[in-house]
Amino acid sequence: MGKERKYCNLGIGLIPYIATFVLGIVVIKVYNFLTKENILENYIEKLISKNRFKELPNLIKGKTGYANNLGVKIFYEDLCLSDNPVATVLLINGSSETLIQWPEKMVRTILKNNFRIIRFDNRGLGMSDWMKSWSNSNSYSLNDMALDALSVTNHLKVDKFHLIGYSMGGMISQILAINYPEKILSMSTIMSSAHLFDPEAEKADSKRLKDLKKMIYFYRNKKRNLNTALKFHFKLSHLWVGSGNYVHNHEKELEKVLFEIKKRNGYNKNTLNQHKKAIKNAGSRYSKLKKILTPTIVIHGTDDPLIKPSHSKKMASLIHGSKLFMIKGMGHDFNKNFKNRIISIILPHILRNS
Repeated sequence: MGKERKYCNLGIGLIPYIATFVLGIVVIKVYNFLTKENILENYIEKLISKNRFKELPNLIKGKTGYANNLGVKIFYEDLCLSDNPVATVLLINGSSETLIQWPEKMVRTILKNNFRIIRFDNRGLGMSDWMKSWSNSNSYSLNDMALDALSVTNHLKVDKFHLIGYSMGGMISQILAINYPEKILSMSTIMSSAHLFDPEAEKADSKRLKDLKKMIYFYRNKKRNLNTALKFHFKLSHLWVGSGNYVHNHEKELEKVLFEIKKRNGYNKNTLNQHKKAIKNAGSRYSKLKKILTPTIVIHGTDDPLIKPSHSKKMASLIHGSKLFMIKGMGHDFNKNFKNRIISIILPHILRNS
């Protein structure tokens, strides 16, 4: 009994030391986090100061215009280096991103191989209509966005074309391949899904989603100016990286954000909610994928934190004759280290099916 009391008293005596030790670890973690954030903020500040007044290059060099889908204006760019191209490639962007986000090297490589490229701003952003009357009860779906894409090709009198779509753009591509098979020469989907909100599918990285919510809350409650916008979109472009050996061209990334703000319409703060709702409204395409006979390749990064690779694996298993390519270390972005690999997969595919 005496020994038990002795050990009990010893345990009670250790509590303040244990509490101090735990508190110390918490303080160190908080300090490291704040220091890291402060270093990042200072770096971004210097980067912005260095680049904000530089003359911006023209990131849109093709013929431009507007197509119309039932009163919704869709801005497009038409690029071609040849009078007699092999075929036309339609590029479809991911959620909340405009046509200038396509990697320049990918665009340049496709053009040099004698293809015509058409790319456009999805509704809700860029130079296309921002859908100001949008609400949860008055929303649109990916099916409407697929018709937007089709309105562009119809406007430019293109009967057949290759599809390359990333993320949400890959979802829109699937709808076009399902509903208009006679128009599609081939389909390439990158980091996409056939049912993003499938309750049985792998969920996005919860920590990254929390970081996104914090960023949105923090920047929406700050005074809006150019620096605030630049910081937000710069950090956002780094949120979905994978674990591979990443190489960033920070000045080029910042250049695109500045071009969007200074030379175009800037950023629509409602786009993310609009596109998320459009994806939800579209529902599952699992059963319809079996109808696709278009030559298809499915590309995904093994370390994608937003749309997990299992989404593409399931999609590929449902599309007859499709080929699945997993890129080790790639996240949910077009990093320099993975662009060459993506191009090396897509280019032979579109050449073979032209």
